[in-house]
Amino acid sequence: MTRDPSSPLRENRLQIVFDLAIVILFAIFLWAPWERIADAGSSAATMAWLALPMVLARHGLHLEYATTTVTISALAAAALGALLSIAARFRGSAALCAVGAFLFGCSVAILMPLWTALGFLGALLLIVALRARFVAMRPVAALVAVLSELWPLGYVAGFAAFAWRYNPQLLIKTLVIALGMSLVARALLPSTGAAS
Repeated sequence: MTRDPSSPLRENRLQIVFDLAIVILFAIFLWAPWERIADAGSSAATMAWLALPMVLARHGLHLEYATTTVTISALAAAALGALLSIAARFRGSAALCAVGAFLFGCSVAILMPLWTALGFLGALLLIVALRARFVAMRPVAALVAVLSELWPLGYVAGFAAFAWRYNPQLLIKTLVIALGMSLVARALLPSTGAAS
């Protein structure tokens, strides 16, 4: 008796493995133990959120304008990533889901040190490309699609509310709370919707 390699149960397991890999990737790169070991005193000063406006200011932009531009760009990337992820779940498009996850990752990368953010984006690109290649998504109802993507949605809401305080630790807490909300919502989804 042979099993069908493209069975829904196998696809669901692969999707869970890739989703867990993405969560672990976020946790490792936000924690960035190599940055803390290298220089515990200045790791916060080299965050992309603080470094990018300074680079833009050196090239002629006013520092306040550059900081606002970086913040709004990260918010736009997070919002677009959340909307694309919801559309991907609704339509069953793995490629669209990969683009949404990568844009969401780009918005979170500003909370990391600069070189760590570049490594994170490279690793994230690899994982979402593999997920798009090996996981066939099935279309789901609109409510299930929204509830499945509460992590990026919660982060977008928190980012829009708290980013103007320029406190990266507050935004990391928002990210963790949004992850917790999404895990609870996924646990409460009916089994037919959670399998997609």
